[in-house]
Amino acid sequence: MEHQSRAEDKILDAIIVGGGLGGVFMLAEAVRQQCTRILLLERDESLGGLWTRVPAWQTVQNHPLDFCLQGFTTRKNVWRASDVLHYVTEYVRVQNLQPFIRCSHDVVNCAWSDHEGCWVVQVHSGVGTHEELRCRKLVLCTGRHARPIMPSIDTDGSVPMVHSSQIHQWEETRGRKVVVVGGGASALDLCVNVLRSQESNDTQGQLHWVVRSPKFFSGSEFCRLWPITILQLLLGATASTLMLNAAINAHAIATFWRWGLLSWLPPERFDLRDAQYVPGRSDLLRNAKRVRRHAGVGIRNIRGRTVLLTDGTAIHNTDLILLGTGYARPAHPVAVGNLDGLYLKTCAAGEHLGRLFLVGEELLDTTGTAPAVYHVFSRVFWTLIRDEQCLQQLPLLDAALSRPHTHLNNLDVVNHVVALSATNRVLRTAIRRIFPVFTWRIRLCCTLMCYALLYRTTVLFSDRVLGHNLCLDRPHN
Repeated sequence: MEHQSRAEDKILDAIIVGGGLGGVFMLAEAVRQQCTRILLLERDESLGGLWTRVPAWQTVQNHPLDFCLQGFTTRKNVWRASDVLHYVTEYVRVQNLQPFIRCSHDVVNCAWSDHEGCWVVQVHSGVGTHEELRCRKLVLCTGRHARPIMPSIDTDGSVPMVHSSQIHQWEETRGRKVVVVGGGASALDLCVNVLRSQESNDTQGQLHWVVRSPKFFSGSEFCRLWPITILQLLLGATASTLMLNAAINAHAIATFWRWGLLSWLPPERFDLRDAQYVPGRSDLLRNAKRVRRHAGVGIRNIRGRTVLLTDGTAIHNTDLILLGTGYARPAHPVAVGNLDGLYLKTCAAGEHLGRLFLVGEELLDTTGTAPAVYHVFSRVFWTLIRDEQCLQQLPLLDAALSRPHTHLNNLDVVNHVVALSATNRVLRTAIRRIFPVFTWRIRLCCTLMCYALLYRTTVLFSDRVLGHNLCLDRPHN
């Protein structure tokens, strides 16, 4: 009996795999709810996930105000990757999470042991040691974006091709003919930075932008987009989808018409349920005359420094190709069957119900942002799984958060969860304790409007303030 007790003591309540924003927020909420037999394992030397691999110049998708949770504030209009890493470091420090974190620990295999009633997690550390850890619950926070996508292009090697994650200095683009490939946030930032680097030169380079599938970007500064969040708060999930789509499309048409660039808009109208809305990048519109944009085409081949596009256009004397082709999903560290289609939810079906959780795999921000999504979801997650009755209702939560072809953001998550609590007696008490009926929406709406209009900073979910004067702005940035 004593031997069995010692074995039980070595089994952790949970292991979180991944030290990005999702993993850190999940850990913070677990510790807050007194779940202290827990570890976060990160394979890199430092926390930050994707943001440790993207270059420091990469612009954050959403307004910096979206990171202002629980007392953190900022007055910056635009954040970059280095700011996110600083935020993660400060968040861990303020919440005293370091004792629960192990960096340079790569999870190489996981398997459920029926005999022991726990996960057996094999870990390889950076110093060359191997160990086995055991836990009751396994939470995968390995993210949606992890590995740079390098498209297969028929080339003779005459033109260097560099992924956005590999670019740290812009001197090599000055005065040179550059081709940027891609239509997402990375490609937009590549175009903006190439244009900026060439502005300071007497010898102007040339920028060609090849985009197979044009995507929406606002072309407006981040600080002007906060009314979208207010609309969501006031209207709720269903109405906000219709109203926000109308507002975003009207705003995009007006902005691009102002610059005479209506042809840059995608042919299909924007729908936040299945597309990503990228804020900012107004510099690209202001400098559009210096860009040769090739929409709806790809690269057929590269021969002798000539880039031949699929529509027959040839870009001669090309010096450099920059790939803004984004990032692919990570390889899962555990063979647990088919995990495709899980959508910011638990693996609620089958044998792993209640013991394997996948967080953030299909997260795609639209009008919200990852920190707020993870903050909201982690509160709901740990509240429910610590209650045995609620744990059995997780399939219902999965269904609410996994509607096909619907991307969720922070307010959508709350809207769906609160709506579910109205129809499920078991979940009602737990969820309404976190988000009281009506009052959570009014409180958050008033807080957003007050700070956005008066102070240009905000504190979301102010019932959980970690401390005051937690300013994230650094003078040297």
